[in-house]
Amino acid sequence: MNAEAKYKFDKCISDFYSSRLIIVERTIGKLLKTLASEPELMHVVTEAAGSTSYRSELNRATEGGSFKMPATGNKCVVGLTVGLLLQFDKHEESVIDFVTRYFPAPTSHESYLKFLDAVIRPFHKSFTALMNGDNAITVSGNAPEARDESLPDNAKEELNNWLKSLMQQVFLWDGADEESERDSVDILKGMMYAAELDNPLLIKVAWIGLKYTLGYLKAGERELNSIYEILHNYGIVD
Repeated sequence: MNAEAKYKFDKCISDFYSSRLIIVERTIGKLLKTLASEPELMHVVTEAAGSTSYRSELNRATEGGSFKMPATGNKCVVGLTVGLLLQFDKHEESVIDFVTRYFPAPTSHESYLKFLDAVIRPFHKSFTALMNGDNAITVSGNAPEARDESLPDNAKEELNNWLKSLMQQVFLWDGADEESERDSVDILKGMMYAAELDNPLLIKVAWIGLKYTLGYLKAGERELNSIYEILHNYGIVD
């Protein structure tokens, strides 16, 4: 396990417990950027999102008007939670409305504390287990879920062409430090894998990491804009 990546992840989780519901969006954004920009953390998200259906897990978790974490394994917990956090971050779902609706309490802060216990705590536990190599997932007797799909083949091909162009630029960087080059290659590979899986949740996380990493390095502006247009046109990003 990468000690630095684990420290960054644990720090993001700790920030949830020192935050409050009214300002938790900043904490959510920081966690998502950390997940997307650290290759080892992104690997865990990739494994989880690639083997679960966020929509199906959310429907099961909220069935009956209450929220209950899946009991089918660590990957389902991570995939569901990351999907929720992405919805909150993109304002597809109000985090305040969600927390107060599914975790009713006399005050909004008490609702938030219930949310931490029911969502963030098991997410932290499951994510850490996956980082430690505990990838086991209990398989139910139900038929496999249809995977979430988002991009037609021509859009995937165009997306891959822009990603390959970015990869070439990374290898031709003059004076780029080894760590920046390695991180950029990792996140580009992650984005390619996300597009191949055609999983909207994973693509969103990979996009956050891609624009965060290369945007910080002020590289590939034309390619990043073109990738954004593709993802925006198919409703993956706002």
